Amino acid sequence: MRIARVLRRRFVLLAVLAMALAGLAVPPANAVSTTLCTGYQGCASIGRGDGGYAANSGTRYWGMDPGHNCTNYAAYRLINNGADASYLRGHGDAYQWGHRARQYGVAVNGTPAVGSIAWWDRNSNGSGAYGHVACVEEVGPGYVIISEDNYGGNFHWKKLTPGGYYPTGFIHFKDVVAPPLALNPPGMITALAHGSRVNLSWSAAAGASDYQVYRDGALLATVGGTGHLDAQVSPGQSYNYAVVARNSAGTSPPSTKRVSTNQNAADRAYLSSKDGPAQCGRAGAQHHQALVCTMRTATGWSSASTGAGDWGYLADRTWLSNADGSVSYCRRVGDGGRVMCDRFDGFTWSSTTSPQIDAGYPENRGVLATKDGPALCGRAGGDTYQALVCTVLTSSGWRSVTSGGGDWGYAADRSWLVNLDGTVSYCGRVGDGGRVRCDRFDGTAWSSSTSPQTDVGYPDNRTYLATKDGPALCGRAGDPNHQALVCTVSTPNGWVSVTSGRGDWGYGDRAWLTNTDGTVSYCRRVGDGGRVMCDRFDGATWTSSTSPQVDTAYPDNRAYLSTKDGPALCGRAGAESYQSLVCTVLTPNGWRSVGTGHGDWGYASDRAWLTNKDGTVSYCRRVGAGSNVLCDRFDGTTWTSVVSPAVDAGYPDTFA
Repeated sequence: MRIARVLRRRFVLLAVLAMALAGLAVPPANAVSTTLCTGYQGCASIGRGDGGYAANSGTRYWGMDPGHNCTNYAAYRLINNGADASYLRGHGDAYQWGHRARQYGVAVNGTPAVGSIAWWDRNSNGSGAYGHVACVEEVGPGYVIISEDNYGGNFHWKKLTPGGYYPTGFIHFKDVVAPPLALNPPGMITALAHGSRVNLSWSAAAGASDYQVYRDGALLATVGGTGHLDAQVSPGQSYNYAVVARNSAGTSPPSTKRVSTNQNAADRAYLSSKDGPAQCGRAGAQHHQALVCTMRTATGWSSASTGAGDWGYLADRTWLSNADGSVSYCRRVGDGGRVMCDRFDGFTWSSTTSPQIDAGYPENRGVLATKDGPALCGRAGGDTYQALVCTVLTSSGWRSVTSGGGDWGYAADRSWLVNLDGTVSYCGRVGDGGRVRCDRFDGTAWSSSTSPQTDVGYPDNRTYLATKDGPALCGRAGDPNHQALVCTVSTPNGWVSVTSGRGDWGYGDRAWLTNTDGTVSYCRRVGDGGRVMCDRFDGATWTSSTSPQVDTAYPDNRAYLSTKDGPALCGRAGAESYQSLVCTVLTPNGWRSVGTGHGDWGYASDRAWLTNKDGTVSYCRRVGAGSNVLCDRFDGTTWTSVVSPAVDAGYPDTFA
């Protein structure tokens, strides 16, 4: 090798040759740089590595000289980063790199980036005649940190600031894109639950590109925003929702919420009443907070608004159908320690507010229709004295009663329910999760009962139900090879737990129902999805029935309902050009499926299925300009339809 060639590759220690040959090895006296570490081992000991070059430095990369050499080190790092700049072969002098890269369309500029190559042109900013290259490891405000190797010298990490010894530019062969930060879960889920829809909202997770919404473990939707309307639910169910944030780094932990469709949130609720279906909501304005209900009565439509009142706290304001067939809107008001209920009997409104009470904890707080009147019930006490409290609006005024110390149970699936006798129960799993405890409030006193160890079923589709014998916990049991069901019921004579034989869990839109005779049914689509299978538990034994092939309707607004004739699957059928409805009912004489003629599905945001007080079912929604209410009623044999005049339909679902 010629001496001139050797000199172009090596730094010499003689001062007279240093400026000519050293490049970056020995910066000039006015250099603005700080050496952070020296040597492969010395740098590694403080966490500043060489990317594995020390063990592989004997190899030529793109034809560069091996060993301590700035160009070979930079080529090695680029190759490991997936860059292909093999056109640098034959251009072993560092100053050539920037010019050669530009010829191949690679950006060379004054903007540093992690993974770019810091490049010194010949005799530039203190470099020698042959230039220098180094790897950019970190970019900060007013500085860059590089790693470099030097022919005849050593390996270093340095911190450089502009002025003096600073790169001529930065070559962007293939910058290292910093991976997105790990995602935090989305903020707490807020749910506005109705019989036939659940409106979900959550706060954004920083850095999220989208969100995935799951119900009972099944993916419902991928959305770009922070909300989702689930219109594939049935009344009287309990659902487990999870929302995860996603970006290119992966998926966040989930935010979760258990939601019951036993109640109707404040806005645009469809309710059953003594006279027919009703559509109720908040009306007026902030300075005149009112309510409005439009009810189908035996003599036509009745629509009435309240005077100015108080909409109450968002968290738990609720519409409910009372036992006497009237409807009530209940919420906490004032400082949150009083309950206000407005009642509509089909013609007039009345209102009453409780004295200061213990409203219980927000989680698991429920508004319930009891035999005595609407009640606000919740968990009270503390972890060392776990109690329950119900405040009921009776015919003689408000009554608030707290239980003794007990056990709140597992948070995942504890639930309030209204028993068929109009009392209320709070049920949850306790102990190791394999026992069920139910506390019952009859309007005056509390009582409690705990089951022996039992099969509580799988978490998804596990539901608490009111039966003719008492509260029950029902769920899916067995395994995929032996798909079974199990119900555990608190009867007057004690706890009874019965498991079905082998069956079929069905598709994900399955539902538990309390039948009008007080038995329970588990219904779902099976086979290719066009047949309905219902298993019925009468408190002692299980029976099963499967429909013939039927029109099971569209997934959105498909609902399982309890009717006077038996369990039913109802939904929207037809097409945009021929909008119809269909219900398939399991009657004592077998399955019956009946569709409507041409109609109007209505606005998607708040249409609903409901079971009327007489055991018929109705499908109600807004039509026209959005201020007319259309209800189609199915009595088990035929359909009828009626539309209201233009009315105030109240506010849509509002998370504020």
